[in-house]
Amino acid sequence: MPVNVEALRKIPLFARLNSNSLAQVAAVARERHYERGDLIVREGESGGALHCVHSGLVKVFKLSTEGKEQVLFLVAVGNTFNDVPALDGGPNPASAAAMEPSIVYAIGSAELSTLIVTQPDVATAVIRILAHKLRHLVALVEDLSLRPVIARVAKILLDQEVASQEGRQIYRLTQQEMAALAGTAREVVGRALKEVEAAGAIKMCQGRVVVVNHDRLCLFVSSETDSASRR
Repeated sequence: MPVNVEALRKIPLFARLNSNSLAQVAAVARERHYERGDLIVREGESGGALHCVHSGLVKVFKLSTEGKEQVLFLVAVGNTFNDVPALDGGPNPASAAAMEPSIVYAIGSAELSTLIVTQPDVATAVIRILAHKLRHLVALVEDLSLRPVIARVAKILLDQEVASQEGRQIYRLTQQEMAALAGTAREVVGRALKEVEAAGAIKMCQGRVVVVNHDRLCLFVSSETDSASRR
């Protein structure tokens, strides 16, 4: 399905392009629709394309041989995923799936290369996006290696609160989804939430987490010790 030029203008990667350049992008991009749970990209496959989320929410994840899921990114509206294989032509480093009904724009590797060569603003935006994702992955390694589980869970809640205050799209994560982000089991997340609630940082309202004390939640994020039972 052809892509609307005005819709492309709302994506940061293309926001600085003029109308003629946007029309060139629209000509090579393809609109794809996915339902919740649909697989968009499969790890290890070749021929990867750059994907931009127009609506909905996408998770980028890896699965262990035992089936354990580790979420690397949650990709909201206006953001991209699968950038690396679209740039280097290699296999997809991770899988991606829709967390809710989503519309995604896909641009093939060859078409993206042409845009980078002919549109300096696109090249600059790609570099900026890759730098941002590298910082995110370094922070993820730090969280998984150095932070206790309760600090990881508190950080997820804090990130959601900040996003809500900034008026960004919010997806209410289930405990299983929090576990996939925190690199642990759902039961461990449940225990962590109870401990954070007991400390007065959050309260549970009909299965939803409500932050009631921002400063106390920040204290959990900065904690650096944890018992083995929480890992």
